[in-house]
Amino acid sequence: MKIYLNLKFCNQRILNLIDLFKLEHDPCSSIGLLANYNSLELYNRNNTKQKSIKVDFFSKKNNYRCLHYNKKNEILHKVAGIKKSYTPFILDLTAGLGNDAFIFSFLGCQVVMIERHPIVAVLLQDGLQRGYNNEKIGYWLKKRLHLIVNDSCKILESSLFKPDVIYLDPMYPICKKKCLPKKNMQILRYLIRHNDDCEKLLYMSRKIAKNRIIVKRPIYAEPLSKEKINFFIKTKNHRFDIYIPY
Repeated sequence: MKIYLNLKFCNQRILNLIDLFKLEHDPCSSIGLLANYNSLELYNRNNTKQKSIKVDFFSKKNNYRCLHYNKKNEILHKVAGIKKSYTPFILDLTAGLGNDAFIFSFLGCQVVMIERHPIVAVLLQDGLQRGYNNEKIGYWLKKRLHLIVNDSCKILESSLFKPDVIYLDPMYPICKKKCLPKKNMQILRYLIRHNDDCEKLLYMSRKIAKNRIIVKRPIYAEPLSKEKINFFIKTKNHRFDIYIPY
């Protein structure tokens, strides 16, 4: 895939990732990848003041969330049905930047992220490599959080996994009554466009998951499917629609 590559501060690890994901330099691309010392960042070349995006599993936000939150009060703990004797194996079919997948893994779950877009995937892989090498989280992150770069439909069709839980977090529909997403997330929307196969993914997931399928939606959005939701869990801004397997 072609994208503007700003590799001024590139190290060998970053060069290996660029090669692995077969990214090619396009001087005309409005979206760029910046090798910022030891990380890759996605940025808008038309607005360099706009905050860039990178995957940082040991960010200040994640660090605070992991160190100070009571696990049982974490909404994803409830959503996944985690109990003392049950930490599910979760297949995240729409990994994005891996935020929720990371929290599931922090809660003790084995998580496999699936991401098909090569640029999003290289950001994820970069974040994983740095996370694996982090002295505070690396020892458990290596055991619990992994990435597969592929199409989620193909993964489900392969019957490669038999997860307890399947997680879907499609790109949110734009609501005219709401303000636009954060400017840096608009870059991600531009890249990924629309998840036009998520209803199909939900249908396929209900044939494969052992215990439940979770679909994360903004509070204003319609359900992903016309099929009956078995139950849902709400927060101020989000709704987790939960379906039981067929």
